Amino acid sequence: MSIGCGSGLFEKHFLKKLLEWNKSIHFVGVDPNKVECIKTQEWCQELSKFQPEKFTFKIHPVELEKFESSQSFDIILLIHSFYYFSEIESSFQKVYELIGEEGIAIIAVAVKTAFNLPFSYLNQRLYQRQAFYSEDLYQLFSEQNIPFRQETIEFLVNITKCFQKDSQFSKHLLDFIFGVDTTYFSPSQLQFLLDYLSSNSQKLESGEIMIPTSTSLCYFQKKEQEEEIKKENSGKFVNLISN
Repeated sequence: MSIGCGSGLFEKHFLKKLLEWNKSIHFVGVDPNKVECIKTQEWCQELSKFQPEKFTFKIHPVELEKFESSQSFDIILLIHSFYYFSEIESSFQKVYELIGEEGIAIIAVAVKTAFNLPFSYLNQRLYQRQAFYSEDLYQLFSEQNIPFRQETIEFLVNITKCFQKDSQFSKHLLDFIFGVDTTYFSPSQLQFLLDYLSSNSQKLESGEIMIPTSTSLCYFQKKEQEEEIKKENSGKFVNLISN
């Protein structure tokens, strides 16, 4: 299952790899963006044609809060999805309930860097949407008493084409980076953002402009979490008896 599947850029490669390992898959995608869901539907249909006995799917163009399912899932992907949840704790609780016994949740979330600060500022200013970074996720795990594993992936983003004037591709790229429609920005506002990107990037000998950023990849297993709670409660019981 993928929550916030979008067009499925990550999910497509992930599922192909599982199929290469001869796994049988029923994939469920959930995302309120109907246009992106159509794209996911299309490549899922292609996968299904090649291996109909191994791959089935269902795409739900709804928000997580409105998604209903009687089944649980072995793997739940949340690839940069937490930024869009209106209620983080209740959404996380629903995710947990959807995980099957010994199932795993894989979460990708941005580390706070210069690259994503404009995204956070603009979404807070225009949509009153709070930023959510890796440190916020770690705090959530701590509050919920959930043990987890994490790895930080550092990489460079090629933003060269952001600086091409009168380019539709450049506009789409800036819209994606900032998370807003830049059509309504004045020339001076847009230039301010471009100057910000430029000042935090590096230009390679090839002429490409790269900006560093990081993503935190976290995962937890339901069984691990339940066993940890049992151990903690058992320890409390032993202490109670000894006292």
